[in-house]
Amino acid sequence: MKAFAIDRAVVSRGLVLALSAWVAFTIATLVHVQNAYWAAMPVWVVAQASRGVLLERALFRVVGTLLGAAVGFAILHVPVHPYAQFALLGLWVALNGGLTHVLRGVHGYGALLAGITAAIVVVPSVLAPGASLELATARVECTLIGVLVATVITGLATPKSPAQAFFLQIRHLSADALAYAADVLRHGAPAMGAEKRRILAEISEVEASARLTLAGSFEGYRRLHDVDSLVVGTLGVMSAAVALRSQDAASAGRTEGLASRLTSVAERLRSTSDLLPEETSPIGPGAGGERLSSALARLLEANAALARPLGPSRALPFQRELAVLAPHREWPQAGRTALASGAAAFLAAALAHGTASPLVVQAAMGLCIFPLVLGSMALPQRIAPKLLTGVVAGAFVAALYRLLLQPIFPSPPALWWTLAPFLLVGGFLRAHPRTAIAGVDFNMCFLLASQAGATAAVSPLAIVGGSAALATAACLVAGAYILMPRSSVKQAEEAVSVIRRDLLRMVEPGPGDAIGDWRARGARQILRLSLHLGRAKDLGWRWPKGMLAVLSLGHAIEALHELPETADGSTRAAAFGALRRLVEDPGGTAGELRRLAAVTPDVPLRQVLTDLADGLETSAELLTFGRSA
Repeated sequence: MKAFAIDRAVVSRGLVLALSAWVAFTIATLVHVQNAYWAAMPVWVVAQASRGVLLERALFRVVGTLLGAAVGFAILHVPVHPYAQFALLGLWVALNGGLTHVLRGVHGYGALLAGITAAIVVVPSVLAPGASLELATARVECTLIGVLVATVITGLATPKSPAQAFFLQIRHLSADALAYAADVLRHGAPAMGAEKRRILAEISEVEASARLTLAGSFEGYRRLHDVDSLVVGTLGVMSAAVALRSQDAASAGRTEGLASRLTSVAERLRSTSDLLPEETSPIGPGAGGERLSSALARLLEANAALARPLGPSRALPFQRELAVLAPHREWPQAGRTALASGAAAFLAAALAHGTASPLVVQAAMGLCIFPLVLGSMALPQRIAPKLLTGVVAGAFVAALYRLLLQPIFPSPPALWWTLAPFLLVGGFLRAHPRTAIAGVDFNMCFLLASQAGATAAVSPLAIVGGSAALATAACLVAGAYILMPRSSVKQAEEAVSVIRRDLLRMVEPGPGDAIGDWRARGARQILRLSLHLGRAKDLGWRWPKGMLAVLSLGHAIEALHELPETADGSTRAAAFGALRRLVEDPGGTAGELRRLAAVTPDVPLRQVLTDLADGLETSAELLTFGRSA
């Protein structure tokens, strides 16, 4: 029961949320906005843990609502058959559903609202074709009221983003990465497998949350470049240490000094003191030392930049070019979400038009909204049971409210006070960490099904049927997601497939932009893979080996391209030919590269071929990950 204890913070936040929703609804009824209950709905989703995210979410809700209302109104006025209009709606919903996995951070929320609002305008038009403008206008007016009230009331009670704590977390994490690299240089990578998994999982989670943590200010977004550079430097230090240790046994003595230096810098990063200038100098030459030195310099530079106040005249300590990290975009998941949400929107609207039943229209609204909401989630299977619980509970309570209270107190001000206890309960559900997700859906569906303030006379059977229709839609959509296999496994396999594809592009004689793409996407795919593996409970015990070595493999392929014209041409061409089989037979390809290294008199080429063979042998398990199925 302790998990459900209500502390002072939960009570305070619940009261603020309930007050915001009540004030928004009250204002909407006072100015006689159609469907005034819509005004209270933004409160539950705009309110966030930090002020920056709240402000951005409020902005994108308004932008998405305006855009969705305009598109929905335009669709209804295209001079084509209604089913063609519904097809256009499906395409619009599909586009925005896919964008929720392409636009990262808060930006995807605008796309989500653009799809939902268009459906809210189009689907009810089957019962009242001439009311589309009124619906669109009311939706926009209610959104503006709700967002304004939520921003003012909840914004005052919402703390600023914990940016400094976030930067400190990154600093400690980079120190852990340096300590890991030092231990690898001393003892080898296998001894630190669990630590590597932990660091990679935490880096991926921190990087994924950076845009939310730093939302709400231009300075925060400028910091994201330093965060990306720090992530690239951290992964670079770890992978360079693995590559340096695996080269040969003789390197152990040479790397002891590097390990001591890394340990010293890690201790300084864990302290509160700034790094001294001499600690940011290159760590020394040697086999692989240059790459380790470059990665360490990037890591330290990014840490120093994050520790300094950000302003227009900020000077970076080294003026090194910031590393490029490709955006985190889940294209396969975007395609699946687009297909599911677009098809659901078209079929729901067509079904509502074909039956012209108010109950079917209510269910169709849910069939348009729920696939978009769940599809936008990283792990919809985990959220689906909570959404279903919230929707069913909200619809049930709404039916009781409409049957027992609303007929007795149909108009303000009595209406406002009868609604207040329900909003208060909803506020506590939304504020408590254990019920926050289900609380959002409880409040949204309670307001949607209660239709508080509606003056039209409705029979008890229609009231129960409307709530049941909404709950049925939630059961269909959430049930489909619950029965689906966990997507983390598939997403991890997709990340590895991108790694394999990019490596194969790099081994072509004319790689074009492939090398630049790898520099940007290599670290991103490792982060993406770590994120999905960390979230997949059934894969938590089997992280593929070679997650860092594959970065060294890409570095070695790049080095093979950069060899001078005087290099052994036939051996180099044979190496590229062998590398085209790196996915089908990484072990055999490594053996062929070692044979080529043994016969070539070209010393730089021999070293590159040896590095390629080492990288292939170490990353073989990653390169074949997911292919056995």
